[in-house]
Amino acid sequence: MTIESFYETLKFAVEVDVRLRMQTSLETIRETLNHLVTSPAHPQQQSSLASALKSFDSAADELGRTLTPSQRSLIVEVGGAEFFDPSIAAKVKTVVATNAMTPSVARDFVQDLADRRARYLTTVEQTLSGLNTLGVSGQELAPGAVNMVFNVPRELFDNELESFAKELTFISHLIQHFSEAVTGEPEPVFLESSSSSVPAISVAASARVTESVATIVSKFLEAWEKAEKVRRIRQELMEVGLKKQTFDDLTDQIRSSVEAVIEESIQITLNSYNHDETRKHQLESSLRRDTRRLFGQIERGLAIQFNARSSADADEADRIALKAIDRMSRDMKFPPMATEPMLLTRGQILEGDFSSISAPSVPKKNLEAHPATNGTQQAPLAAAGAPSGGGLWGRRRSDR
Repeated sequence: MTIESFYETLKFAVEVDVRLRMQTSLETIRETLNHLVTSPAHPQQQSSLASALKSFDSAADELGRTLTPSQRSLIVEVGGAEFFDPSIAAKVKTVVATNAMTPSVARDFVQDLADRRARYLTTVEQTLSGLNTLGVSGQELAPGAVNMVFNVPRELFDNELESFAKELTFISHLIQHFSEAVTGEPEPVFLESSSSSVPAISVAASARVTESVATIVSKFLEAWEKAEKVRRIRQELMEVGLKKQTFDDLTDQIRSSVEAVIEESIQITLNSYNHDETRKHQLESSLRRDTRRLFGQIERGLAIQFNARSSADADEADRIALKAIDRMSRDMKFPPMATEPMLLTRGQILEGDFSSISAPSVPKKNLEAHPATNGTQQAPLAAAGAPSGGGLWGRRRSDR
């Protein structure tokens, strides 16, 4: 998490709480329970409690619709998981319902939750104030701009600088291959920002290219969720003596689902490519390797945050792309880091060898004319110079 995303996360937490009045509703429940303890049979108190619970429940529902998976994970990182959990209202309602005859128990639970949540919000507000004093602010996208933030857990490259450098090379090649497939020529890949704790690499690309990458990632996440269900069923059946033939059938189903997504992604990406056929075949081969590797990395903890800001001045194609990126980003839910690949069996690694076909050099005029997406000067992210066989998983654990 960069300092800018840290600032934006804290700011978002405060703003969404004010807009939904969650803390206010929670404190109203607390006060109503206080009155109910002293007057348990008073009809007015019972009615007030029901109304307060309904308001809190509505706010929590809206919170669930508002939070994107990426925003939720960022709030978890800053310690707000419990206080911005959409199920918080359900927990409060359960405690109140199960202690109808002993409202003091429910009151104490809500009192503790409300106090801790208030202290957390106070800390967040004080931190924001301090950051403002130090001149730190958020880094909002300019209208019509997009970016992709690759969050790379350190466990993926074992803190080895060489392995991390190869990962940067892979990201650059990935975006260049997709940009050439979508637009007809490779776009320069610009580094917007990076963090030094858990590496978060923010790169800029055009709206259509970003939409293309977001589309294939979204399709993989859908396939992963379905395959995860099959994997769990397979594991349960294996524990009760699953026949090898049935096990192999389920394994083939998992593998086939991933391969189908890879092939579909390639066809979608190359759908508008109408240039040299030889080059198209080269791109198809490279995209297959890139996509396979990307999916394998996502299973091992890589997450990508897609950001887009609409603009009335953008052309129709870009406006459609910006809306699609925003829509898909709200539905993406990345899998937790796995100790072993979920969609693979028998120790195979879903990645493909890291290599890149020769790409036409990026015209110098494109480098000079590429607009910054956040109002700051961008630096190009180098896309060449790493030896083949690298990438995030170019060297297997068993080779170390």
